[in-house]
Amino acid sequence: MNVGVINFLDKNAAVTSILPGFVPLFTQLKVNKDAILVLREQQEIDKKGIRDNKDMLRAGLAAKAFDISRKTEVYASFANNLILVKEVHFPETSFTKATDSKLEIRSLIIYEKANANIADLGPYGVTKDDLIILKSAIDLFSASVPTTRTITTEKKLITNQLARLFTENEEIIEKIDLLIEIVRLSNPDFYKGYKNNRMIIGIRHNSLALIATATDAVTGKGYKGVKFTFIHQGGNGEESRKTEPLVKITSPNGKFQVKNMTEGPYLVIVEKQGLKSQELHINKADGDRIKLDVKMEKLS
Repeated sequence: MNVGVINFLDKNAAVTSILPGFVPLFTQLKVNKDAILVLREQQEIDKKGIRDNKDMLRAGLAAKAFDISRKTEVYASFANNLILVKEVHFPETSFTKATDSKLEIRSLIIYEKANANIADLGPYGVTKDDLIILKSAIDLFSASVPTTRTITTEKKLITNQLARLFTENEEIIEKIDLLIEIVRLSNPDFYKGYKNNRMIIGIRHNSLALIATATDAVTGKGYKGVKFTFIHQGGNGEESRKTEPLVKITSPNGKFQVKNMTEGPYLVIVEKQGLKSQELHINKADGDRIKLDVKMEKLS
């Protein structure tokens, strides 16, 4: 993020003040640096609590829906109501491993069928209170899904803003590089100091960068052979032509590491046959190590 260069130039204002057009460039560089820090802070706000809350609501709903489904099916079997048996018969995995939308639909079916037969379900362990609790669980889970989608949208917007700022700063630094050539002979100590700070940026440009894990959304077990494609994004949010996509495959424990990674925003495509593909947005900043945990869901 050019912090070393900015600090060096700040300390040598007496030299830089004579450079034509330097002040507005340097001012914009510092403004962008502060904006990047604010955006990174927003991006790194812990959203885990929201995801964990959704997972908790999902697990609770699946358990409640399956329990009432099973009890209603027992009632229907004893009442010789074969149509109802078929309507409420769902294996447990039909709830625990269903997509969000299918979990909601199946749970509503169970609620409606049980509610229609509530007068006879008491002896089988289903009460009106149980159905009130089930309906509440459905509503709470349904409300949690748009929240997680909003988080993804917000992250993408921040990533695009960061991409623009990183690109703009790269262009500013390139212009400052040209201006510094003016004092190459007249102030060699300053020139050498500036170049040394620019070299530090180049070294940090590729540093230990990322640890990734792909696990089953239900069991938590690591998935082998999940393909991660990291596509570096340019200032307009499109693929950068300067950096080739980075492709990594998870090991038997569902993990891999990336030692070297160009600074900036990335689109990450996660895919494996039989599992739902995902698109994520991350930002690699100078000196950061990203921890990327991806929950994989099976295709229905």
